Amino acid sequence: MHSRKLLSIAAVTQVLAWQSPLLAQDTKPGPTMAEFKQLQSDVSEQRQLIIQLMQNEQQRYDMLLRLIQGGSKNNLEGAAASPAMAPSATATAVSKAAPADEPKRRFSVLEGKVVVPGGDTSDVYVYVEDVRSAPSRGKMVEIKQENKQFTPRVAVVQTGTTVTFPNMDPIFHNVFSNSPRNSFDLGSYRAGDKARSVVMSAPGVVDIFCNMHSRMTASVLVVPSRLYTRLRADGTFRIENVPTGAHEVVVWSPTTRPLKHKIDITAEGGRANFELEYTEMRSHTNKQGQPYGSYKE
Repeated sequence: MHSRKLLSIAAVTQVLAWQSPLLAQDTKPGPTMAEFKQLQSDVSEQRQLIIQLMQNEQQRYDMLLRLIQGGSKNNLEGAAASPAMAPSATATAVSKAAPADEPKRRFSVLEGKVVVPGGDTSDVYVYVEDVRSAPSRGKMVEIKQENKQFTPRVAVVQTGTTVTFPNMDPIFHNVFSNSPRNSFDLGSYRAGDKARSVVMSAPGVVDIFCNMHSRMTASVLVVPSRLYTRLRADGTFRIENVPTGAHEVVVWSPTTRPLKHKIDITAEGGRANFELEYTEMRSHTNKQGQPYGSYKE
């Protein structure tokens, strides 16, 4: 900015230098009327030139000051490359260029139907597996230990959700899971003790048990985003705001084999149909990987 001011001062000095000979002519004795009028004309033109240079310099200074106050480094560099550009023209050019730099994402709707053996759709969920969002913050879900059972026995949560396990029974329970991505052991506690909890940090199915009571089981499906839904009573489902493109869509329930299809979601939407099969319930071990002992249930 200082260099620009020096250049402008140099320009003004040059103009004054041009003017000096003319002013000197004014001191010569006996100028003719024609010479006097020509001198007046020259001085007037030079005065206008000086005023124009000063106005241009002030305009550039005001523009740079506004850009600096706005904190726009890119605009400042652009102004330096084109100092004669008016501030309004610069702002217009930037505002028009910004939307072109922003990626355009399109979203659509995923619909379909799932055929469930026996027609029980109460615990069937559909979710998009390959779309992830930021972990949930501050969300909590409660699964009670009551009458030697988990209530509810099925839950679906987003990554980052805290699951709390209050013990409502007067006896001890020890909630644990050996699931690879969300393993935990809450230790033994009973009614009246402070409820213990765990944060579900990774997507996947979490099989939950009690180390003392083999019949206590629960399943938590941890989904990677909000793109999930529970199956309707008629077996249909609908998930909105799905990014367009090919995505892995999964159907899951605790009593059937999970199914996964790659579905192409276009601007007009996408559709997926599934047919589930029951899977046999497997026996489980305690948290040490050993069969349950002789603890009286």
